Amino acid sequence: MLALGLGSILLAACSLADEESLPTQDVVGSIPWTVGEETSYIIMDGDKVKGTGVLRIDQEDSQLRLSQHYQNPDFDDRSSVLVDSQTLKPIEAEREITGDEGVLRIDVHYAGRIAEIERVATDKGGQEEQRIDRLEVPEHAYDTGASLFLWRTIPMQVEYRAAYRSMATAVVGKSQENTVTLRVLRQETVEVPAGAFQAWRLEVRAPSGVKQTAWFAADTARRLLKYDDGQFTFLLENVKEG
Repeated sequence: MLALGLGSILLAACSLADEESLPTQDVVGSIPWTVGEETSYIIMDGDKVKGTGVLRIDQEDSQLRLSQHYQNPDFDDRSSVLVDSQTLKPIEAEREITGDEGVLRIDVHYAGRIAEIERVATDKGGQEEQRIDRLEVPEHAYDTGASLFLWRTIPMQVEYRAAYRSMATAVVGKSQENTVTLRVLRQETVEVPAGAFQAWRLEVRAPSGVKQTAWFAADTARRLLKYDDGQFTFLLENVKEG
């Protein structure tokens, strides 16, 4: 799936092992968005366009639905996470991927310290295969499907570092939870199809050593401008205000 997501000399000197030793914590600082906001992206693989993406925020009663939609000629991938509007802690999640081989539907329900994940794969012939998994939800946990929204809320200041638990539930492979570490490196200028912006550069790491980078606008809205997940790069193309 297309989706994880700033540098002082002091931070540059820290090793990955140092970062992984950070205690996990709740990382939501302040909510910067307006409900109804929709941002659109071009997804690049090097210099080739591989698809498009849309991030959207909607209100559902006292909760928020954080949605993502990615597509290209070969697949359509829609997902969302329903979260508490202030803490962004997950309540439920869903994902549907449609491709040449059929449809994969994933539904996730959080109840206390357990996340129940139901997968239903339907092939082109209409044959279904169902699987149900359960994961224990630790403290300081957020659903991975909310990552690109969650990172907008952290305190954007040089030398900020924090770690939290990420619940990779609505994934194609095996569901799992792990520790994600965030580092705010610096402000820099970013050019995307939507224009040139001052941005906070955020480095994201998981225990596997995989590093991803996200750039958020250095203003009160903190919209995602650019995101490099290690394979594809998202570039902001358009913004629809809420």
